[in-house]
Amino acid sequence: MAQLEISRRDFLKGTAAAGLTLGLGGLAFAESKPLYKPGTYEATAYGNLSYVTVKCTFSETALTNVDIVSDNETPILFSQVKDQLIPAIIENQAGGLDAITGATNSSRAVKEAIADCVAQAGGDKEAWLAKTVTAKAGADEVYDTDIAIVGCGAAGFMASITAGQKGLKVITLEKAGSVAGVNGIKVSGPFGVRSSVLEAKEGGTTLDVDEVFQHVMNYTHWTPNPALIHRCLDESKNAVEQLVKIGYKMKEANFRFETPFKGAKGGFHLITNALDERVNLWEKALNDAGVKVIYNTTATGLLMDGDKAIGVTARKADGTKITINAKAVIIASGGYLGNRDLQEKFLKTRKLNAAAGGNSLCTGDGIMMANDAGAVMTKTFGYCPCEYGGTNTKASRPAKQDKYDQNYAFKFGLYGNLLVDAEGKRFINEGLLCDYPMSYGSEQILLNAPWYGIVDQAYVDTMRTEGLYKYTTAKGANEQNWFIGNYFKGRILDKLPEDIEEGLKEGWLAKADTIEELAKAFGLTNLPETVAKYNEFCDKGVDEEFGTSPWYLSKIAKGPFYAVQCEPSAWSTFGGIRTDDQLRALKSDNTPMKGLYVVGTDNGSLYYSPYYDVAGFCYGLCIDSGYIAAFEAANYIGK
Repeated sequence: MAQLEISRRDFLKGTAAAGLTLGLGGLAFAESKPLYKPGTYEATAYGNLSYVTVKCTFSETALTNVDIVSDNETPILFSQVKDQLIPAIIENQAGGLDAITGATNSSRAVKEAIADCVAQAGGDKEAWLAKTVTAKAGADEVYDTDIAIVGCGAAGFMASITAGQKGLKVITLEKAGSVAGVNGIKVSGPFGVRSSVLEAKEGGTTLDVDEVFQHVMNYTHWTPNPALIHRCLDESKNAVEQLVKIGYKMKEANFRFETPFKGAKGGFHLITNALDERVNLWEKALNDAGVKVIYNTTATGLLMDGDKAIGVTARKADGTKITINAKAVIIASGGYLGNRDLQEKFLKTRKLNAAAGGNSLCTGDGIMMANDAGAVMTKTFGYCPCEYGGTNTKASRPAKQDKYDQNYAFKFGLYGNLLVDAEGKRFINEGLLCDYPMSYGSEQILLNAPWYGIVDQAYVDTMRTEGLYKYTTAKGANEQNWFIGNYFKGRILDKLPEDIEEGLKEGWLAKADTIEELAKAFGLTNLPETVAKYNEFCDKGVDEEFGTSPWYLSKIAKGPFYAVQCEPSAWSTFGGIRTDDQLRALKSDNTPMKGLYVVGTDNGSLYYSPYYDVAGFCYGLCIDSGYIAAFEAANYIGK
């Protein structure tokens, strides 16, 4: 929304905490013909985490007031929608304005609800939503700096503050409107070794770098860059310490899934700061380090002198062109999750959805810029899956975060019940998607998307009244053989009846009295035969095909029957530019480019598919690589 500067914004920010009421006062309109039936109208639309209800007041010629009646969105993000989007909508009398970058779903809900109020007042809803405001680009901007950093997520932020603390002049480009909109600020925590957090816990820590290194390299069949992985683990304590110094509070904790490092050997650092506190800490850290962050801005290309990076070109949201002349460039743009074309190119699917808010600002810009400049890519591409259920582009409330206010029916995408592919055939040990949804269970759902969760009425009733924990423990699961079980304690899917109705209405769920009818709903040709064979395994208590644990075998016997169409979602993608252990981008002959560093999930030499079975490893490698790149760039520049 940079193109729509609102003169009264300071006043509006003061009203946000108590709920927003905006009036046009004495503003006059040339339009004299009545457009609306004067009055106040109310409407609701689903945002990112909750339903958003607005109350709109109209005169004969204009929308004059917008009140946010209720919402349960992320406050730090939704405040931007209140302070920027709603004033712009009223000022321009237009519903087709761009969403607040980083708060897309919340923006969409507000715009949809206001448009519904327009219709209630007798206005043209479609015309309202179609009306946009043309952005006006400013004069070209040119900057000179030591380091230009593309992206201010986890890796870019770490590189920015570390370089700034070393006395380098740093300019960082970020697509979001603030740090509140980046995914790296929202994650649960990093993995690290020998950090002050681990050393301070009762009993200290027995974890060492070599043990973790051997595990992750064996898990990945030695696919990533071994020297780089080892270096990241060596420096992980220092990267964690950077976060501790700026005010992060962390504690060592076991993750909800089975992982190789827990207890005395645990290395997962759970961040306990709330999101709004993290935002304040990031903003202060960037300011204290002297980093200039240019928000609402997309990098468009690298400035090169042969194989030497000498800067970046970019464009603001309003079209203003930016040139940054730099002595070194660090690319930290966060992968390609928001780019369906690159998903298809690298992952051979267009079905991977963004878990964080249902959208992603990461569209592969940094990877493609580096590749266009001569950097070579790796051959391994993958993703960090969302572990909370299936999703679907047709759904208004897909499972995208650890929230039980989203549609419960998507839980049948990973609850261990029968799963089939588009032909109606089993394709996986279903228990893997419950026990290890981020690692061992992830690759097959990407390859077989969309996949289908098949359950009967008896299973639905049990999940609605008892939940998965009671169901599985009654069938032999316990704390020793079912580590994740504690996570499901008390999580009852009591809203299943209404959520199933929602799924039927939206078209991603089918219901039928017979398996044959159910198969026809989604063209699952082999479903009858699959169910018959699966039921035999259930009767025997042994899965003779894929070895699923007996407590996950759930017979499909009592109609009506249900099929939930699921697509995978992710926190981020993996794969990109090949680098050496100094994070320098490599050319096709494996020699390094000069002054060009690639960190985080843009770095193809750090990750593997399927995702690591170590909790927090993605975030850990992001901050580790950002930390290292800052030092390497400083050495390259000579500071």
